[in-house]
Amino acid sequence: MKTKIFSLLVTGALLITQFSTAFAQTSSGNWSAVQAIGTDQRLIVRQKDGSTIEGKMIEANETNLSLSRNGRVMNISRDSIRQIQHVKGKAAKGKWALIGAGIGGATGATIGASKVSADRDDSEIWLPVGLIYGAGAGAVGGLLFGVSRRNRTVIYEAP
Repeated sequence: MKTKIFSLLVTGALLITQFSTAFAQTSSGNWSAVQAIGTDQRLIVRQKDGSTIEGKMIEANETNLSLSRNGRVMNISRDSIRQIQHVKGKAAKGKWALIGAGIGGATGATIGASKVSADRDDSEIWLPVGLIYGAGAGAVGGLLFGVSRRNRTVIYEAP
């Protein structure tokens, strides 16, 4: 019974994570969508040779895409592009670090509280120690998770 419930929860979690990804990426082979992007918008360009270029949009004409990357202008031929993603928003690192610290702190405090015993001297130290270590680990985990959370939309995919 426990195995069945666990497998259903894992399956549901996987479906939910893939569901949002599938709807967020509406791909098209329409180059006019690339030309409609404003200047200084962040793009990720995946080329047919497997390389990836991130930069800010300068302009797109019928045969070429111009990006600014590290102060340099890069011209990419339309024929060499496999996919273009438009990145919107900022990574909410602070928000996710706070969420992680809260979850980690609560988990650490719970584990620390389970170690407290009336039979041992100084066993009450485990509660704050668990809270501190849990909050620290949770904050780091939340920060790393927050760095990867940005809204990416596929605006062009080569036919």
